[in-house]
Amino acid sequence: MTTLRDALRAELRAALARAGITQAAAARRLGISPKHLSQMLTGKAGVNLDIATLCGRELAIRSRRARRSK
Repeated sequence: MTTLRDALRAELRAALARAGITQAAAARRLGISPKHLSQMLTGKAGVNLDIATLCGRELAIRSRRARRSK
């Protein structure tokens, strides 16, 4: 059974892929360490609402900019 946390991690990984951004670059934009982002994506660290919201905002902005430049 997939939990909400599993679904959130999967969606964050998919958003990174869609935006064409590395984990290291995403971590810089989010103001967290690459290690912490990696731990969140693998379930070793939790994802709080603030980080999830920021991820959505930052990745959506990056994705829109990438589409405009094509």
